[in-house]
Amino acid sequence: MPMPLQPKPIEDSVVMARYPFLPQANIAIKAHMEANNVDLESLVDTDWLEDVRVRARVRLAESVTLKEGIDTATAFDIHTPYGQMVECLSFLYAMVIVCASFDERLLGKWAEGESSRADQLWGTESPTSFQRLAETYLSDVRMGQEGFWEVPMTDFIEICPKISGSYWRLPNRPVRQGWVILSPASNENSQQRLSRLLKERIRTKLIEDCRNRMELMDEAFVGRMAEEVGNMVGLLKHHASTEISFTSADEEDWPPCMREITTQLSQSINVNHVGRVFLASISRVIGLTVDEAQALFVNAPDYSAETTRYQLNHVYENEYTPAGCPKLQINACCPVSRGDVKSDLCNREWMDHPLKYLRARQRAKHREEQQAQPAEN
Repeated sequence: MPMPLQPKPIEDSVVMARYPFLPQANIAIKAHMEANNVDLESLVDTDWLEDVRVRARVRLAESVTLKEGIDTATAFDIHTPYGQMVECLSFLYAMVIVCASFDERLLGKWAEGESSRADQLWGTESPTSFQRLAETYLSDVRMGQEGFWEVPMTDFIEICPKISGSYWRLPNRPVRQGWVILSPASNENSQQRLSRLLKERIRTKLIEDCRNRMELMDEAFVGRMAEEVGNMVGLLKHHASTEISFTSADEEDWPPCMREITTQLSQSINVNHVGRVFLASISRVIGLTVDEAQALFVNAPDYSAETTRYQLNHVYENEYTPAGCPKLQINACCPVSRGDVKSDLCNREWMDHPLKYLRARQRAKHREEQQAQPAEN
């Protein structure tokens, strides 16, 4: 089920400031702009709006650098009109920077950061407030007889493929008359479980809204945003370059999806487009040369040295990011989700990307090596 076309109004100005990504917050953002005679042009360089720009940069920087997303705390008191204005307009300005960048990686990081922040905060809301927020993103939601939150099966089926972990597979969830029961698990209560589900709806809506805004961006305005965009894209590239290196990854460290695709190609079994792009992009990340990556494709049933070389060069030069688990699962590239391969590591709830699998494998190997050293001495 899609989100409600007309979400229920929320008139609490503190809630709008705390969650400026809410569709209902558009009214609050416009009201702050009108009351202070502010437009997008003045947001860029008006002196008295520097607090807004600084807060926006912090939101983006934390999205890029913090795994848990944007910090739930803010330096501004959202119970004051000024604090509410800063939070609302800083969200808008951060989105404008992302839109002006036309950078899918920055878009993904920003949407993940904002939705992760919501996930953390919504798990602590009062039941009444939480239900009001949840109704914005679900066709319906209710508190069940056992005191656990329940959502319509249609909503659950649409959202759950984007989340890894056995908890989120429909056969593993209790269902009552078309309602899926979100019982506690993984040290989270029922409300925190539902917050995790809602995170995906929030993230998807943010990406959709930002892409729509990108199509409307004026070329001259994009030029004015060049410095802001350059700083954020530069931070994104710097952070990516300082993350754990995968160049020492052995084949035994490869995630099951990568091993399956390479095995299929070696046996001349056709691999779909998503699988091929994934293999090319993850080969780049783990440090394989183009020649080494090309060798993985030579037995493909439709192999062409020239075409493969061209496509690999394109992936390497544009620094494609490997697809995450949800996309691989949807496109039949995950042997674990199909039940063909068993992997305790893949079934952990935080495991939503093959690169996380690689990191976990390498860290475990490093710990084993460290523990073995005293015994050898």
